[in-house]
This record gives sequence, C-alpha cells and structure tokens, in this order.
Amino acid sequence: MKKKLLATVGAVLGLSLLLTINAPTSTKADSNLLLASVEWVQAQLSPLQTKVTSLEKQLAAQDATIKQLQKAVAEGGNVVVTPPTTEPSTETPAVVYTTTSAKVHSGATRNYKVLSTIAANKGLTVIGQHKGADGVWYRVEVSSTVKGWIFSNDVSTTKPSEFIPSKVVTKQATNVRKGATTNYKSLETVAKGSTLTYLGSFKNANGETWYNVQTPKGTKGWVLSTLTEVK
Repeated sequence: MKKKLLATVGAVLGLSLLLTINAPTSTKADSNLLLASVEWVQAQLSPLQTKVTSLEKQLAAQDATIKQLQKAVAEGGNVVVTPPTTEPSTETPAVVYTTTSAKVHSGATRNYKVLSTIAANKGLTVIGQHKGADGVWYRVEVSSTVKGWIFSNDVSTTKPSEFIPSKVVTKQATNVRKGATTNYKSLETVAKGSTLTYLGSFKNANGETWYNVQTPKGTKGWVLSTLTEVK
C-alpha cells in the first residue's frame, strides 16, 4: 500500500514538474492557468502525504516490535511486547456549520489562497477530510463550482439554533412560484435534487413556510418548504 501511495505522490509531483517546465510564458491567461493547475496538484497532495506519513509510523512501530522479539530470542528470555497503537479514525461529518466568519482555502493550510469567506451559522456540505500538522481540515462544497478547505476549529458539526441556510435542495420536482402560496403562477419548474440559493423565508396565512430562492437560471421566486430541505 505504501508503494502505491508513494507511486501516486511521485506521479502527481511529476505532473506538477511537467506543467512547470512546459508552461508557456507568452500570456497572462496561460500563467493563470498554470497557477491554477499547480494549486490543484498541491491540494491533491495534502491527503496523500498524510497517508504516507501514517504508513511510515506504522512501519516504524512494527520494526520496533520485531527488534524486541529478536532480542528476546537471542537472550533466551521473555520480553513484554507492546503492540503498536494506531490513531483512532475520525468519521467525516456530512455537514459542518461555521461558528464564526471563516475562510475557505484552496488547500488544507491557512497558507493557501482564500477562495471564499463564509459568514457565521452557515451550513457547508463536507466532501473530504484531511488531518494536518495543525489539526483537521474539511473539504467543503461552497457552490457547484467552488470547493475548498476549511479548518475544523472554525466549524461545528452541531446545527446552531440561529442557523441561517445558504441553499435549498429540492426533494422532488418543484414549482418556483411568483408568491408564497400555490395560488401564484409557476415561474419555473426545477427537477428533484436541484440546488437553489436561499434568499429568505415567509410563513403565510395558511401556516405554510415558503422559501424565497433563486434558481441556477436566475429566476427568483418561492418554493414550499415541505418539498425541499435547507442546508
């Protein structure tokens, strides 16, 4: 397994070097493309480097155990062998909530470029996890086009009471209406699983909660809360 990881790291490093050597310098656009490619490679390397380090620690512990056994055999006596310990695995949460205004970086340290700043009490979908020297980082989905890393100390897995949604996901095909009742005409019908930008909410005279949203096409309207879930 270690050889496979090292081979993968080597391949990614080779790709980074190849991009650097072959990068044209004629235009600013080409330079920006190269920078984005290098940052992507660096972001992929972080979890791989952590796995390699973990494997190296396990191998070192196993080597120590073997040496203890060899010593016991050579001396003809008994020795208490301490089994190697492994760090407990941390389950990756599905969603985290910002506890303060938090920055999302392009890589799993604060040295990487800031991609977005998220206000407090916002929910973010987690798509990965990395344990670095400074602690745990979560890879989160800010939008369909922006994904990055946020530090675990800036978020919580517990939904805050004052949670402010950032997006609405439809649980079935849903009409986006001009107003907050079914009496209003439909401006657009969105498919099941569509992600809509949350703009606000309203409880009508019937006691129904409606969300004011914006669709990917730019349509602004209202959807019934029971047909959706907020994140």
